[in-house]
Amino acid sequence: MEKRTLYADGTFKKGNLHTHTTRSDGHYAPEEVARHYRENGYDFLAITDHWVYGVHEGLNRDDFLVFPGTEFDIELPGRKDHHIVGFGLPETNRIPDAYDFSRERESKQLSTAERIIEYIGQSGNVALYAHPYWSKVDSTDIKYLQGIIGMEIYNHGSEFESNNGNSETYFDHFLFVRNRTFCFATDDAHTLEGDSLGGFIMVKAREFTHRGIMDAIIDGSFYASAGPLIQDFYVEGNVARVSCGPCQDIFFQTPHRGDHLHSETDSLTEGSFTLRGDEEYVRVTVRNTKGQKAWTQPIWLWLF
Repeated sequence: MEKRTLYADGTFKKGNLHTHTTRSDGHYAPEEVARHYRENGYDFLAITDHWVYGVHEGLNRDDFLVFPGTEFDIELPGRKDHHIVGFGLPETNRIPDAYDFSRERESKQLSTAERIIEYIGQSGNVALYAHPYWSKVDSTDIKYLQGIIGMEIYNHGSEFESNNGNSETYFDHFLFVRNRTFCFATDDAHTLEGDSLGGFIMVKAREFTHRGIMDAIIDGSFYASAGPLIQDFYVEGNVARVSCGPCQDIFFQTPHRGDHLHSETDSLTEGSFTLRGDEEYVRVTVRNTKGQKAWTQPIWLWLF
């Protein structure tokens, strides 16, 4: 019996779901940002300005999709923050374009992570927890959060600016308590220079529409990357198998054991790992000689 999150059929589309423009603290207008990503080989983008919702319907093209979105943040004691991105489908979202949340912010209606996540869901969007390492939260602050689609395992802007964009450990803490969430890589770009084009997801979708991309994300038919590419990942019988672009290392990871395949050069393109049968899930991380990584979604092997 085969288990997988990536669809067996479909086409990979590249996208970034966390980006800022001049509607908040970004340096470039939405039109410029969309063109930048489109011209650099991306297929979709979410513009997620701080406390301002953007629909940006006029930026959609036949070969490029823009998802509506925003980003909420709240300060916590001890110089910590929650940052939560919301994005959705144009046809299900219920927040107007350019709506700013000043009333909700001033009245403290969105003053907890739980309330923000609830509000995002009620407005026809999904919630993504952003850059926990940069935000200096403890894993105990977030690993039990319910209602999120996933968390940023990699945030390129945070990594570029301050070397704290890799949140792999946080993702493991979600999985250790059986909180079945997905991992995302994003840019969180505020410019079009060093903090862009570094974190993305590759979505294997059955159709190239907003709905097709979103359905694939909800089903986990995507992987996160800071560079390397993954072609497939599945479990067949008691063997986990991955195929990928040329890399130096392949890591199979479970809650309590794993395996590491290593080469001196970027020559690995596939790997397998025999499971014992007591693993709750298995996931894969690949790394190239530049130190860039890509992360599959976990395949859950047990039902709870």
